[in-house]
Amino acid sequence: SSGINAEWPLRPGGESITNVCFSNDNQSVIVNSTDNTVRLIDKTSGQLLNDYTGHVHTKLQLQAVSWYDDSAILSVCEKSKVFIWDLIGGEVKQTLELPALSQTLSVHPSRYQLLTGDISGQINLWITKGERNPEKQEGEKSMSMWALPPR
Repeated sequence: SSGINAEWPLRPGGESITNVCFSNDNQSVIVNSTDNTVRLIDKTSGQLLNDYTGHVHTKLQLQAVSWYDDSAILSVCEKSKVFIWDLIGGEVKQTLELPALSQTLSVHPSRYQLLTGDISGQINLWITKGERNPEKQEGEKSMSMWALPPR
């Protein structure tokens, strides 16, 4: 047995898949590929549920994930941004300007917080939706930065 339970051909144009991960509800697969598209695929049927565009992704190994509550899809971009799309509607809800090119991101398991790591050696913590300060308006964001410690 090969151990493969499902196989979905996602390369009609020959683009490379640079990241795959499960949605937090474990019902879907998030696929990032070098045709400037992030796709949401049903885990059981392989059916395309939605695609997300507007960012630049043509050659680098870039990550895409979902918020902890699966309300949005997030991806880093080759233009030093994070794109945040509405999971259902597919429209861009927000973009975050990164201080430097980042290829990796991670979301907090129970809050609207995001970590990015960039090529300059910085780790960036993004806190959105007023989590740090209750007086902040919906969608406002703040950022903290740390440098990697020397070896």
